[in-house]
Amino acid sequence: MTEVSEEAIEQAVASARLYPLFRSTYSVGRRAVDLHGRLAAATLACGEGTVISHGSAAWLLGLRQAKPGEVEVIAPVEAGRKIPGIRRRFPPPPMPEHLVQRDGIPCTGPARTLVDLAGIAGTKALTDAVEEAAVLGVLDVSAIDEILAEHRRRGSRKLNLILEGWRRYSPRMKLRSRMEARMLPLLTHHALPIPETNEKLRIAGRAFEVDFLWREQRVIVETDGGRFHDHPRAQRRDAERNRLLARAGYRVPRVGWEQLRDEPDRTIAEIARFLRAPVSPVPYRRLATKRNR
Repeated sequence: MTEVSEEAIEQAVASARLYPLFRSTYSVGRRAVDLHGRLAAATLACGEGTVISHGSAAWLLGLRQAKPGEVEVIAPVEAGRKIPGIRRRFPPPPMPEHLVQRDGIPCTGPARTLVDLAGIAGTKALTDAVEEAAVLGVLDVSAIDEILAEHRRRGSRKLNLILEGWRRYSPRMKLRSRMEARMLPLLTHHALPIPETNEKLRIAGRAFEVDFLWREQRVIVETDGGRFHDHPRAQRRDAERNRLLARAGYRVPRVGWEQLRDEPDRTIAEIARFLRAPVSPVPYRRLATKRNR
């Protein structure tokens, strides 16, 4: 490592070869630095062992869309306390197994980040982050429980209430959208059976991937936000798909984002009626034979 004198640094700043970011950290050759660069610089400015945390870690991990203003860190020394643009947090120090590297930047892992976020975020923001974690396949409720058991943490009651709807689901459950993640806890709260998610069915020689599948009840629930499925071509495709599934004995209610957002209890009650209705599966081959006569 080459040591650079303060005088050399001052000359480089004056000649626009270095641009100050945080204390003792500089951007080389350019003034504008993206958020990833600022996060990396913050860990250097606060000293060895510093990790990105809380809302900043949630953004870095993809659990939160809103970009942080101040960079939030957990630092082992007092160096980060008074650096403008950096906010040092003071939770219990994270264990090594609760840390990850994202884009070369040390930060708290998903489970620890959700625990930390619970202490500063409102219920909606925390619920959104939990749903994003589920879609990304990184929601590990047992890991969160282990962290909460180590120390008494602010926001733990709120986080536990949000996680109640997720406890019966496997972390390996496949989800593709926030809407699907919004559905699963509601199914728990209404004591409905656990569905298979994003599974493939082969009907009449064609393969379909369905959002929620209850094989025994022969019910498929499809979810959509409207933008893609409102296209005329998509509507024709969906109609044909639903006809084939219906001929195979499946009932296929569709749930829209606004419907689930505005009337969640009523939406889940409608799904419950489908699941509890008597099942009369009709073999597809018999239908196909009749139709060909």
